[in-house]
Amino acid sequence: MMRNGSPTILCIDDDSETLAVRQHFLQSCGYEVVTACSGIDGLRALSESASINLVLLDYAMPGMNGDEVAEKLKFQYPKMPVVVVSAIAKLPERLLSVIDGYVQKGQDPDVLLRAVSRFVKSSGKEAVPMHESKPGQKTVLCAEDDEDQLTSRRLVLESAGFEVLLARTGPEALQVFKTHSVDAVILDYWMPGMKGVSVAREMKLLRPNTPILVLSGFAALPDETIGIVDSWLQKRDVEPDELLAEIKRLIERNTRNSTA
Repeated sequence: MMRNGSPTILCIDDDSETLAVRQHFLQSCGYEVVTACSGIDGLRALSESASINLVLLDYAMPGMNGDEVAEKLKFQYPKMPVVVVSAIAKLPERLLSVIDGYVQKGQDPDVLLRAVSRFVKSSGKEAVPMHESKPGQKTVLCAEDDEDQLTSRRLVLESAGFEVLLARTGPEALQVFKTHSVDAVILDYWMPGMKGVSVAREMKLLRPNTPILVLSGFAALPDETIGIVDSWLQKRDVEPDELLAEIKRLIERNTRNSTA
């Protein structure tokens, strides 16, 4: 069954940040999304809703592991498609024998989207091509040396309609900035090769009006960043919605200033 003509996906994962990112991404592609942070909560969500068309299931979870959840789920709802999304490369045979598909965490978002599309098709809403530039689309350069965080950040930004350029070191970020037109920059404060503030300083010399957001573990940024970065967020506490809101605010402010 479908609500508002769109298939509904249940995402079960004990990592709240992963759930939030996946929800943003799938909703941007035209799907309805229900989330659950444990196997028990996921099974409860299924029992309370007749509109779920597909389950995306994490494998390694506390309390009730993915294989136990999948077995209970398939026993109660034998026709419900189940796709496991896990960082574990080799899943146990017990799990593989009951699920319908598998996607490894950290892969390109399009891989997950293709897996979802195999089982459900959006009614009246087409999946959004993740790397296709659209007229008026804003571009964000995201620099981060932690691969998992870089992937999560990319998913959040792309799900909101941004084109995303990636860099894993300070020098790489500066090179991408020099060779591409970007509307905003997200920098990690600590990166190999150059600190984020050093990268920001070089960027501001090249294009002073491009807004730069720094993510840091500090309670407050050092004085050396004053007058260089446009905004900062505390890295460990930032939520996807907060990051998106701040990037949109910076881009909109810069657009207003440039047209004033």
